[in-house]
Formats: sequence, C-alpha cells, structure tokens
Amino acid sequence: MNPRPGIIFGDMLTCAETGKRFVAARDGCSTNYARGRDGSIISDEGVDLRERRELLDRTLPFTCYLSGDGRHVTGWKGNVLGRVVRESESRTGLHRSTITHIRVIDCRGNPWHGKGAGRGTCITLRASKGAA
Repeated sequence: MNPRPGIIFGDMLTCAETGKRFVAARDGCSTNYARGRDGSIISDEGVDLRERRELLDRTLPFTCYLSGDGRHVTGWKGNVLGRVVRESESRTGLHRSTITHIRVIDCRGNPWHGKGAGRGTCITLRASKGAA
C-alpha cells in the first residue's frame, strides 16, 4: 500500500526544497519523500535542509529525536542535527517513571536544552541562553 495517495512508487518527483528530481521509492518502513503542510513534496535531502533551517529560529521549540545511543539528536530520517553534551534522568513520581534531560550543541554551534521520554524517542528542544 502506498502511504501517499496520488503518488505511485516509481513516479518522478521534484523536491520543493532543492529543485532536484528523484524517483519515489519505499525506504524501509517509510518513503524517500515527505509532504509539507502546503502539500509540497520534499525529498530526504530537502527534509534535512528544512530541519536545519528550522533550527535557526531559536524563538520556537524544536522537535527531533534523541538517538538510541544518546550521542546525537536527529531528524525523522536519522540525519544528525546536533551533538548531546550532557544527559541526565530524573524521576517523575508517577509509577517510578523517569524523564530524560539533555543539553545539545546544534549543527551550527548553538546551545539547546530539552527533555523527553529517553533514548530513541521524540524530544523537544528549547534554545539555551548560555553555553551548553
């Protein structure tokens, strides 16, 4: 089953971010493209560029993934967006649950901090004022 109605694997697509043409294909349990909010088609390369550009707006929270080894934060396709410089856990008090806290230096050298469920899961970062 094609997860994106209207697009058939093998179709030639044009990335709205890069302008490059590519062939729609399955990529593991996903595809090699995404759709923007406006319906535009974005290649994996274009998604990486868009995520890196979104990191420039430090007034907004940034959602990404904490890698399974806890060393990096990544985009949805595993593209490295930053390096974790500190990681700790605290108890939430709810059934012995824990929350993971991290400090990150992004791909442009800017500090961020965030918290989430732990390694291998989604995490929300917020811009830090000082050094990580």
